[in-house]
Amino acid sequence: MKSFSFEGHKLMYHLDRVQEYMTKGDCFPLYIEVSPVGSCNHRCVFCAYDYIGYPNRKLETVRMLELIDELAECGLRSMLFAGEGEPLLHPDIVPFVARAKEKGIDVGLFTNGQLLDAQMAEQLLPLLTFVRFSFNGGGRENYAAVHSVKADVHDKVVNNITKAVELRNSNRWAVDIGSQFVLLPENIAFLETATEILKCCGVDYLCIKPFMQRVSQTYQLNNQFQLQEIDATLAKAERRSDSTFSVLARRNTFQNYGKRSYDHCFGTSFITVLNSAGVISSCLPYWELEDFAYGSIYLHSFREIWNSEKRIKIKDFLENRIDVHACPASCRPDATNSFLCDIRHPQVKHINFI
Repeated sequence: MKSFSFEGHKLMYHLDRVQEYMTKGDCFPLYIEVSPVGSCNHRCVFCAYDYIGYPNRKLETVRMLELIDELAECGLRSMLFAGEGEPLLHPDIVPFVARAKEKGIDVGLFTNGQLLDAQMAEQLLPLLTFVRFSFNGGGRENYAAVHSVKADVHDKVVNNITKAVELRNSNRWAVDIGSQFVLLPENIAFLETATEILKCCGVDYLCIKPFMQRVSQTYQLNNQFQLQEIDATLAKAERRSDSTFSVLARRNTFQNYGKRSYDHCFGTSFITVLNSAGVISSCLPYWELEDFAYGSIYLHSFREIWNSEKRIKIKDFLENRIDVHACPASCRPDATNSFLCDIRHPQVKHINFI
């Protein structure tokens, strides 16, 4: 039986692109994370993008559909709709997902679930590879406090998740339906409650992850959880797993938070991001900074942006001069960087003795 993997990387399944990178020193990305809108209907206390101010902006529909075609021509294999705000606030999120699916791109969705009513679920679920609900509180009051919403929003989200699972099961759609819980001092006492709620909803899994600190965000957690102090709590939640529901605590991420075994950032050749202003950038922690912005999709095609002199200069900086140990912990390219650095600069002797 295949399992979910939320730690490590999957580049070993894309050795053709890895070989291209090793031979040519560059390649088109395999994965892009897209933020369709800047606004959000929740105000989670730990939001990584609150410093942006939840701008009332969205990707222009015609241009986004063209961009998906361009990405497919460049060999993109997966697209995640997530980002600064709530993706389902974009009025044309369904056409975006449908176009990507039509072009052979696997599509994932992160959502708080409040807007995923039965009608939208019927349109989206058959097209998605997975949907993952951000559910960060246990019970109505704790959920409301962490998500900064009214308590009845919790009930609506739980109903929407349950209905999505029922639709998936009755139609035998292939989409995986999961959930994610960011562990915080504000919600750790409610983890078991949240686990039971999500299990009753029928989701396939609950992933428990640490809070990922960004320098600019308002919420600051000065002392990250140490694995030994939360291990019993994680284990208690994991015991709720059964043949149809998995609780997956990201223990390695908790244990190795902020630790890096490499000195170069090579992963941004394989991963990129698009914010709601239409700017392609190197990675999530820096996507609002001009020094890490490759270019605007409203001014250039994706191929032009990717092959531009500016992007090549940023790539050189990331690969050769940036202090990766000063970057935010557990970034998206982290495991990919470790893998690529080991290939380019092997840490073991006698590599030909396989």
